[in-house]
Amino acid sequence: MLKSSISQALSRVLPFRQVAAVAALALLAMPLQAQPWKPSRTVELVVFASPGGGNDKAARALQKIWADNKIVDAVVANRVGGGGTLAYTYVSQKTGDGHYIAIAQAGILTNQLAGRTTLTYNDMTVLPYIGTEPVSLSVRTESPIKTLKDFADRLRKDPASLTISPGSTLASTNHFVVALLARAVGSDPRKLRMVTFGGGAEAATNVLGGHIDAMVNASNNAVPHMQSGRMRILGIASPKRVASLPDVPTFREMGFDVIQDSWYMFVGPRGMTQAQIDFWDDVFARTMKTPEWKKFVAENGWEYGFMNARDTAAFMKKEHEEARSIMSDLGALKAGQ
Repeated sequence: MLKSSISQALSRVLPFRQVAAVAALALLAMPLQAQPWKPSRTVELVVFASPGGGNDKAARALQKIWADNKIVDAVVANRVGGGGTLAYTYVSQKTGDGHYIAIAQAGILTNQLAGRTTLTYNDMTVLPYIGTEPVSLSVRTESPIKTLKDFADRLRKDPASLTISPGSTLASTNHFVVALLARAVGSDPRKLRMVTFGGGAEAATNVLGGHIDAMVNASNNAVPHMQSGRMRILGIASPKRVASLPDVPTFREMGFDVIQDSWYMFVGPRGMTQAQIDFWDDVFARTMKTPEWKKFVAENGWEYGFMNARDTAAFMKKEHEEARSIMSDLGALKAGQ
């Protein structure tokens, strides 16, 4: 009797154990879900230009929005030098660490194409694109150059007669604007007298002081000085006029087919995980929707935009090829690139 009861009990237990074993094996065979990531300490938001310039203003606006809305604890770090090379190299060396991100513009493409560095955007982790800003050409109010046509005439007669700053980086989007204008009027862009400073704010100081003739860079570097009556914006290289500068003509309106915007995106160190990329995709997507960021965009004449990291990588590939083509035409491409 006892033997029969034990036998019946075992017949009930053994199938359960077999089912449990099969279930355990099935769980082991299932792919592990990626664990969410978030910073465990203060994030370093690296800026390649000196305080006061366009990308510095954008970074500090982001840092304040993140702090006020308790999104991310971050500090802005200015690492100036090499047209962005110092900042990008610094961040690239923090392999796999999502606590370091850098704001980036076209210099991250053109520095390598011009031979200033071997570092490319492919050596880093591409993060979201956050919008574009009009590129403006400006002179101080006392300048004898009153219009974009006056400026173009000077370039036509002698491209070396004007000293112009593109901000912090040669062979950049800003530099392209003047080079394309020179080419449009039949001058050799390679004869332009271009000088760099720590950033757009320093370029503006030198224009206002009469040390250089003009600057071409993100419009927010010129707008405050235009509003104070100390600077004149000759034109913007956007496809159409912008709401923040309704009285400033485009290059195209003035008869020069030059269109070149200044885009902004972010990069992180090489080797970031998908979870880290997802975190930053989410942070920037949320930030772009805040009233504070929309106000910043409106006040600085930006074109609102957002692309996640994947779409930004595709955009960067296209921009890299276009930059190579322009630099080749202008004689700024290093042999072999």
